[in-house]
Amino acid sequence: MGGANRAGSTKIYPWRAYTWGVFAALTCPCHLPLWIAILSGTAAGTALSAHSGLALAALTLLFIIFLLAAIRAWPERPGSQT
Repeated sequence: MGGANRAGSTKIYPWRAYTWGVFAALTCPCHLPLWIAILSGTAAGTALSAHSGLALAALTLLFIIFLLAAIRAWPERPGSQT
């Protein structure tokens, strides 16, 4: 029984795709002005304002990584293979 076929026992976790999607939405570079406004008056807001070009590059890179992870984690629909 230990050598049984495990091909049908693949688990699908759609919450992982949603979690990566939330991270992608939070790190979207278009949200940088929103983050600066939310964090205004703090050291993080000051750092973002002072180094907005570097922050934009970092957010863009993180956004691409999180978006690709969300796409890869998304489960395929049964029967969608062409």
